[in-house]
Amino acid sequence: MSSPETTLQGVGLPSELWELVRERLTVAVAGLELAGTYGAVQIVADDLPGDDDAWYRLLPGPDGPELAISCHVDSFCRRRHLQTTVYPVRPIWDQFEAPLIPQIPDESTYSAQRTDMFLHHHLLTVEDLRQGTLHGDEIPRRLVEAFAAVWAVAVDGRLARRHLPGYEMAERRSRFSRLFSTGGILMPNHWQMFQAVWDGAMPDQTAVLGAIRRLPRL
Repeated sequence: MSSPETTLQGVGLPSELWELVRERLTVAVAGLELAGTYGAVQIVADDLPGDDDAWYRLLPGPDGPELAISCHVDSFCRRRHLQTTVYPVRPIWDQFEAPLIPQIPDESTYSAQRTDMFLHHHLLTVEDLRQGTLHGDEIPRRLVEAFAAVWAVAVDGRLARRHLPGYEMAERRSRFSRLFSTGGILMPNHWQMFQAVWDGAMPDQTAVLGAIRRLPRL
């Protein structure tokens, strides 16, 4: 369980969802040995959907750094399958009001497994930033997207070696393939780099950037 020194907060999440997420956040903070590292950890609902993406804010606080992780509520739900083969689902000229309140996940949509993956992955990524392992201002703009995808592989590889929840290798391979295949056919060097990063053979930003620069451009 997390230390009382670390306050866990949900901002903008439906209360039913926050109770489910808070339980898993407590476990993640303890599993990553972060209890007391932060004065507070907030999970903030954001209305911009992403592919399990998140946005971070780290500010000083009276009891230590205060971390806010902003994300869409779908990050805590099961993957949704397409319900129709027609796209877009409705004519683009058909106006409708966006819901003011996010749909509250119920037992059929909430996923404790994906919540564990999300929280462990992003808490460990924030630690890389906090400890100076990552320096975002040193990443060339043209390589930002590629670097983010490869570093995500490194984070989940570390979690796997620590026997902690994270996105599985198959899921990371799929995302890696979707990104790098936009530049042409994936070469053996792509997969060699993927495996090396997953296994921890490229543990720092300099090594990852060097490998990306040697690959065919996106």
